[in-house]
Amino acid sequence: MDDESAEYTTLDGSRVLELIRPDREGSERLSLARATVEPGDSTLRHQHGKSEEIYYVLSGEGALEIGSAIERVGPGDARLIPPGVEHRVTAVGAEPLVILCACSPPYRHEDTEITGPVTA
Repeated sequence: MDDESAEYTTLDGSRVLELIRPDREGSERLSLARATVEPGDSTLRHQHGKSEEIYYVLSGEGALEIGSAIERVGPGDARLIPPGVEHRVTAVGAEPLVILCACSPPYRHEDTEITGPVTA
């Protein structure tokens, strides 16, 4: 695996592998990444100013917070996260929570605002 396809920890604390990104594949309006959250861990509460996001759960179980709503999610669940809405996810099962994250416009660190600490 080369440096361009290596996993990294993003601003919200999840481990991410970018699958489609503008500077590599030329996508103008969409990015796609696989995010992994280890059992018992949570991402930091955050929001995106411009990007809307779709989470699609590949494996594991999670508690997904979007705004003030919290719901349990598992494989096959998909949720839309509108721009400007705080969100985070917690891996609640015994295995890592793995999510596909599609962002439009494409994900940029500069569009991410951390809005709160991880709480249990």
